[in-house]
Amino acid sequence: MTTPAQKPTGAYDPESYWSALHSRQDLSAVGQSGLPATFNAWLYRNGARNLERFLAKRLEAEPRSVYDVGAGTGFWVDFWIRRGAQVDGSDLIDSAVRRLAERYPGEFTRLDIAVDRPVRTYDLVSCMNVLLHILEDDRFDAALENLATTVAPGGALLLAEPITTREWIGASSRARRLDRYREPLEAAGLRVVAIGGTTVIGANPIERAALLDPIWRLWWGGASRLARRSTRASNAVGRLIYAVDPSLLGTGLAPSGKFALFRRSR
Repeated sequence: MTTPAQKPTGAYDPESYWSALHSRQDLSAVGQSGLPATFNAWLYRNGARNLERFLAKRLEAEPRSVYDVGAGTGFWVDFWIRRGAQVDGSDLIDSAVRRLAERYPGEFTRLDIAVDRPVRTYDLVSCMNVLLHILEDDRFDAALENLATTVAPGGALLLAEPITTREWIGASSRARRLDRYREPLEAAGLRVVAIGGTTVIGANPIERAALLDPIWRLWWGGASRLARRSTRASNAVGRLIYAVDPSLLGTGLAPSGKFALFRRSR
């Protein structure tokens, strides 16, 4: 359980925080904000390839309609469009919504998933690294309920989250155990289909209880410092991650986050 010392201080204001980051208009706005855009592009490319492999074994059919929560720069909107889906979405920040509406043919609106829900249902609802930034328990539970309501009969909910064995709270993010996701979603009619790692070495290692935690942290510290040196260095480290990460995922190690797929019965 979370101890009182771990509770959020109230200093984190999501709208101000994300508005400032979105002024960058690149993947560092929604990824690793302290690292260059070039390096973030490699991290996202690696994550997308890993997601492709995760979905290949778990999706019964390609979704025809997708709703992307926290669509941000549109990276995952692009991902689903390339797979043939009609994509709508939302974001908390007005400027992000305007850019999404300019770039893509779907319907994009400003929406706080912890307060409101989309007006229709979809074959697949994608929520990638969004819920971890909802620190309060009541808002987190409301967000899960709103997500579940947006999944059509026979549809699926895809999450990318730091699902850990031990909870912790940072300044702008919170890691929770699997049961904090599974139990409310099961109550809302969704069952867990699969859990898989998002990456092993392509993100800050957040699983504090992992046996190999010191090794992951040593690697990430060195990789981050090198990536900050130059565009050439960012590309070199990014290429290394992209080449090595799939083999490491095959071992079952995942100290940096999980994909979680839930499905509603028909």
